[in-house]
Formats: sequence, C-alpha cells, structure tokens
Amino acid sequence: MNITVIYNPTAGGGRERRLRHFVRALEEGGGKVRLYHTRAPGDATRYLRGLADQGEVVVAAGGDGTTNDVINGLNPGVALALFPIGTANVLSRELSIPRRPEAAAKVVLDGRTLNVTPARLNGRRFMVMAGIGYDAWVVDQVDLILKRRVGKLAYVISMIRQLFRYGQVQYRITVDGRPLDCFSAVITNGRYYGGSFVLSREAGLAKRSLQVLMFQRPGLGFLLRCLAALVVGRMERVDGVASLSAEKVTVTAPGLEPVQADGDPVGWLPAEIELEPAPVKLRVPWA
Repeated sequence: MNITVIYNPTAGGGRERRLRHFVRALEEGGGKVRLYHTRAPGDATRYLRGLADQGEVVVAAGGDGTTNDVINGLNPGVALALFPIGTANVLSRELSIPRRPEAAAKVVLDGRTLNVTPARLNGRRFMVMAGIGYDAWVVDQVDLILKRRVGKLAYVISMIRQLFRYGQVQYRITVDGRPLDCFSAVITNGRYYGGSFVLSREAGLAKRSLQVLMFQRPGLGFLLRCLAALVVGRMERVDGVASLSAEKVTVTAPGLEPVQADGDPVGWLPAEIELEPAPVKLRVPWA
C-alpha cells in the first residue's frame, strides 16, 4: 500500500517521537510511506495538488486544521486516514481513531472504509464544522504562540476575552431557503466540539446533512448558560438555541465578520455553505 503522510510539526506542540513510531508501524505492516512536513498553513493543500500520484491513502498527522488542509488537496478516490496529534482532534474522536501510533497505523492498513460527505464554505472544504459570531471570534483571536505552549488552554483564554462581545452583532442565516436571525451559529457535520464536548446529538458524520445550531438570544447570561450546557452535552435543550438539519446554509452580517472552519480562521462573511455531491473515503476502526 502506497501511503502519503502529511505531518504538521506545530500541531499539539509537535510530536516527532510518536510520528517516528507511527511511520515505522506502517512500514512494518507493509506500507510504502512518503512523508511530508508542512511549513505553513495551506502547504499540505499545495503539496498534494502537485502530486500526480497521492497513493491509496493520505494520512493527516496533526489536528483538525491539518485534516482540513489535507482534504482540500485530496484527489477523488484517495482514502483519508488520521493520526491524531493535534490540540482538539474532534474528527478523530468522532471516528474513534486511536492515539497510540501502532494502533493508529493498524487502522490505516487494515481498517474499514466509511463514506463521509464534506461541506464547502465559499468553495473551501471542511469536514467537521464552521462557526460564526462568538465561535469564530474565539478562533480568530486565539494566541497561536500560546496555543503551541499550553494547547486547549489558549482557547479557554480566548473564550473568556470574547465573552462580552456576544450579542453585539446579529446575523441573517438562511437554512435551506428559510431566513432566520441569530447572534452566533455553529454549522456542524458531527457531534463533538472542542474535543470531548457533545455539541449536537442530532448530527452525525454518516448522515448526508449538516446540523445548524443558532443562538437566537443576546446577553452574557444566555451565552454562559449555553456554555454550561455544552459541558454536560445539553446544548440543544437550552431555550433560545435552535437546531435544524440542512443541506445548504447562507450567512450574512452588517459588517466585516470572521468565519472559522475546522478550528481555523478561513475568511469573512458572507458565507455560502453546502454539502458536496460526493463523499470522502475515511479509514476507521472496525466496530
């Protein structure tokens, strides 16, 4: 099996030793490995698009941002696999990908294939989620140097700093042609958020639909209730949070507002989000 491994050396603060164990396990299992170290955001996409033959499988060795970079350069028909060494690894948690190098390598070599439909945000693929409002502000303003040093704590600090901005901007979000207003929204392909927190019990990677969570009330108190509910997996039960299934979503705002996808800033509103026509083949463990 020909395998291309895309490694982000800044993901999770860098995990060179675990990467070596992972690559060795692939090779001992019969894989022919081509390893590429990324140098900057977008580098994985550029590198993969320049390959005439990407192999049977491309492995994203990093976090959700690395995976996002990889899927935007992935050729049709090539399988995607994950080696979770990033900060949150939401997609890996969704798919129950093991963190131990030898076990993760076994999934690449011997796992089953799961078809997952990505979405596109203004033409760019994302696999897990996109966010506007508070969610996007947190991602946009996170200190990247601090993130490399303390991991998830950098996001917690950014969350605290952005609390008092919530409610200042109202967004128009159109869900499959139905216009609605909200003060923040998360458009998700999966159940989890920030690693282990259950964001939506209605979402699922195997479904051919997105789940749109809209925060329709202003005020710090409401936002704090939502965050508390997220911790215990009850976000969708908060009065004032609407959760709708959708295939196409558009978002507009009165001013220049950021948008995030898979945990990284990806541009500005307005945004058009829709499911792709064809799925991506993901390597996952046998149930």
